Amino acid sequence: MGLLRDWNYVESAVRIPALSEMIREALIRALFVRNDRVLPRQIIAALTRTPAVTVKVKDDGEVRKLVNVLNGEESTVSLGLRAEDYNYFRTQLGVGKDREIGLTVRPKTLMTYDWIVPEQRGVQLDFSAYASVEFSPKGHTAVAQVGIDWKRLYDEALVQGHLLPFVPTVPLDFALGDAIWGDAPFGSYEGEFAGYVNALRTISAYGHRTRFGFEEVASNGSGYDLLHAAVPMSGEFAVPLSVALRLVAKPAARKTLTYAFDDGAKLSTALDKLARTTQRPAWVHVADHVAAGVLRPGVAVEAFTVQVSLTGTTPGIAVREKAADAALAGFKGKAADMPNPYDVPAEAYLKTAKRAEQSLFVGEVRLPAAALGDFAARLKAFGQQAAAKAGLYASLRWSGTVSAFPSFEATKDPTHQYDLSKGVARVADKVPGAVFVSRLAHLWSEDPAFRQRMELWKRFKLAFDSAHVMEPLVAP
Repeated sequence: MGLLRDWNYVESAVRIPALSEMIREALIRALFVRNDRVLPRQIIAALTRTPAVTVKVKDDGEVRKLVNVLNGEESTVSLGLRAEDYNYFRTQLGVGKDREIGLTVRPKTLMTYDWIVPEQRGVQLDFSAYASVEFSPKGHTAVAQVGIDWKRLYDEALVQGHLLPFVPTVPLDFALGDAIWGDAPFGSYEGEFAGYVNALRTISAYGHRTRFGFEEVASNGSGYDLLHAAVPMSGEFAVPLSVALRLVAKPAARKTLTYAFDDGAKLSTALDKLARTTQRPAWVHVADHVAAGVLRPGVAVEAFTVQVSLTGTTPGIAVREKAADAALAGFKGKAADMPNPYDVPAEAYLKTAKRAEQSLFVGEVRLPAAALGDFAARLKAFGQQAAAKAGLYASLRWSGTVSAFPSFEATKDPTHQYDLSKGVARVADKVPGAVFVSRLAHLWSEDPAFRQRMELWKRFKLAFDSAHVMEPLVAP
């Protein structure tokens, strides 16, 4: 995470006399693109700093020792480094000087872009080697370390007789931890990623092993569900190490149905109707012709493709397929043998991920299913206006809402990322019920209730992390 650091930085920057006359949105843009014609030299210097040391985590004991060194409870000698590594560590961080040293986590894959304000010359954790998983022999649960690749976790769950219930709407090469401190769009027809988290194992800012939730059961009916309130912001208070996940039993039969739609209005009507039925597919994903070309290159496609993943018994699948056909009436064509992006071998998944990561993504737009066609048409028009060909990945929820992820064929530089984000925000404003969700959208918000919540989270952070170790706040 880094939301509180970015938000606090912007709130502090608007109080600087030299910047106080700037419109807030203009200041955010200048910070995002590092505009040295507008910003003072010291701010540009802060925005271009990066963590001085990267530590590749292999076990949680390393994290505990490192946190205790950074919070001042232990000496760097306790890290057990070789002489040359010890000297490098102390030199790079300036250990012993009177200043705070912060800790941040490096995502494996970012779908959009990083936070505006980097950790200021502190320590970055790389969890790529911290990637094991333990499946419970008693039920359909697992405890997975944050560095495990999503695709590997998905495949190993199937081998062990489980089904990982959440998949990424945009099939990039994510690690599990990217859903906590990154922007991995994991979810299912039933809900979002947090709904499948039973507990988090973490290291606190004081080097203690801590846990949110109950690993064997969900806590959402307990009456004091701190877990799901904390999941989106957990990286601000502690270092998440492992995630206890709720899985489902591997079904006797699974089938992916692929529907083609040549009209956005028909698509919207069909998705809205499907969400109003009692059908409970594993997931329902939508791709326009641009996104479909990335997922299945060389295959002729219509304007929109809808894939529905059905699970159950073999006789039950047939009944569910007929019900899905009826709910999605209006489709131009249907295929029952086209593979989905997730059940292919790992090598094929990675090829798709590499194609998808060439696109520029700006964030998520949440909107009613009935409005998806309207949004897609407006997005296409905006892409033509901005000379950046637009595509669309989306997933349907049982609630009747859609999580849509616009993509663009554009250079991934900060100026394009900012301007296209602003354009998508304007498109979303024109669609009733649509909300643009992104790192920038949080900073743009002028909603008094949102600002109050951010102040509350800031107070929580300063209380839980008084040592200022986890993603420490920075003022310009």
